[in-house]
Amino acid sequence: MFKMRNWQKCFPFALPVLFAFCAIARADEGTRRAQEELRKRNLYFGDVNGEMNTELAGALKKYQMRKGFAPSGQIDEETANSLKIPQTSANNLISQNWPDLPILKSDVARELPEPERIKLELKAEEDPDAVPPPAESPNPGQDLRPEEVTKFVVAYLRDAERDDVDLQVHYYNFPLDYFDHGRVNREFVVKDTRDYVKRWPKRKYTLMGPVNFFAGGNEGETKVEFTIGFTVENSKHVVRGKTRNFWSIIRGENLRIVAVKEQRLHE
Repeated sequence: MFKMRNWQKCFPFALPVLFAFCAIARADEGTRRAQEELRKRNLYFGDVNGEMNTELAGALKKYQMRKGFAPSGQIDEETANSLKIPQTSANNLISQNWPDLPILKSDVARELPEPERIKLELKAEEDPDAVPPPAESPNPGQDLRPEEVTKFVVAYLRDAERDDVDLQVHYYNFPLDYFDHGRVNREFVVKDTRDYVKRWPKRKYTLMGPVNFFAGGNEGETKVEFTIGFTVENSKHVVRGKTRNFWSIIRGENLRIVAVKEQRLHE
């Protein structure tokens, strides 16, 4: 039979506190940054959660082997420098006490058809430093007014704070280029949004600075860029941060989003 130690009798809350601390301590900024960088390179497809796991170790080994480093599967100094992860973030430091679960919608493991994933992995192994190009230089704007685009973004952010999933999803035009998941249908986005609302039942978004927009590469598309500050909360965690957001929108009867991505901004 399990016997309670004396210190457990004196400090009955010690174990829960210890377990809670360990749960937070598992998520560190260096690991989260490595997951983000390897995901950009199509070497890592799992959750961005700041927690070391088998898939991340495998992605690190692939990257290290292609770079000619010792394939340790760990975020050593050489690998951190190559990925341009600041050493202050790579030494198992906790950033903002972010928990070991996805915070942003884009942090959730990528769901890609197996043939597409294999193709991306093979290409990534050939060039482990390949990352998406920077945003295009602004082209002449479409027939949209700044106040119209800003109003659309602000309405989206306000409705994203509500629990009405259909209301949030109605801003999109399908099929949608959705974060790192490729082109998805409405059912996919409804499920993802419902899961996010359940994971973070309290959400607050603040537009920071102007909404920039310019003509996109496809006929009738407009690129939109803006920065937000966010706070998400559940019964165990409160997380705050900033993201840079990238949309492609079209005008039909109303404005609709046809592509959406986001990038965490580091303090």
